[in-house]
Amino acid sequence: MKACAVIIEDEPLLRAELRDQLQLLWPELQIAGEAADGVAALALIDAQQPEIVFLDIQMPGLNGLEVAAHLPPHCQVVFVTAYAQHALAAFDAGAIDYLLKPLSGGRLLQTIRRLQARGSAAAPPSPALLQQVLAAPCAYLKWIKASTGNILRLILVDEIDYFQSEGKYTRVVSRGGEGLIRLSLKELLLQLNPAQFAQVHRSSIVNLHAVERIDKDGTAMAIRLKGGRGTLAVSEAYARQFRQM
Repeated sequence: MKACAVIIEDEPLLRAELRDQLQLLWPELQIAGEAADGVAALALIDAQQPEIVFLDIQMPGLNGLEVAAHLPPHCQVVFVTAYAQHALAAFDAGAIDYLLKPLSGGRLLQTIRRLQARGSAAAPPSPALLQQVLAAPCAYLKWIKASTGNILRLILVDEIDYFQSEGKYTRVVSRGGEGLIRLSLKELLLQLNPAQFAQVHRSSIVNLHAVERIDKDGTAMAIRLKGGRGTLAVSEAYARQFRQM
C-alpha cells in the first residue's frame, strides 16, 4: 500500500520544489493534495486522511504548530521552516523531523528514510540516485511571485536588482518593474544564492550582478547599479565585504 502525504506551504515555488523532489526521491509516495494556509490545511487533511504531512511553520491564518495540534494521531509531521530555532518547537509538537529552507536533497533524503523506517512500504532510492542527490547543491530561489496592485507577477531572480524592506512587506526591484512580497529579508537570505546576493544594509539586499561600481567617501560607501537604475547605501555593519573591491 502506498503512503499518502499532503504538502502545506504558503509559498507556491517552494511548494512545487518540495513536490518535485519528493516525486524524484520517493516515487511511490502519493501526494494527495496541497494547501497554502492553516485553515485550508485542516480541511485538506480531514478530507484526505494522509499518513504524512509536510507542514510549513509560518503561514497565514493558523501557523504550522497550531495546525499540528489538531492533527489526528496517525499523521506523521515533517515541519518545513526557514529558521533552525524552530526545530525544538517542532519536536515538542510531535514532528518526526524538520526541513530547513532552502531545501537540500540530501537532507530530504534523510527525512524520507526516517519516514520509511516508521512503516511505509516504499522501496529505498537506488545507489546512483543517492549519489546524485547527496552531491547536489541546495536549491535556491529562481522565481519570485510579487504583487503589483491586484496583479501577481513571476519575476526571474536573476533579473532582480535589489530587495528592500517596506513595512510588513519587502519591495522587489527588477529590470521590468517593482512588486511586493511577504517574505522578510532574513527569510530571503536563506533562499538566495550567497554567491549572487549580499545584504548591504539592514533594510536591503543587492544582486551583485547588478552592481556597476562602489563609491567610497571616507567610511561612507554606496553601490551604484548598472544602467543608472539606482543607488544603495552600504551600512558599516555590512561594509567589510566590499572593502577589498
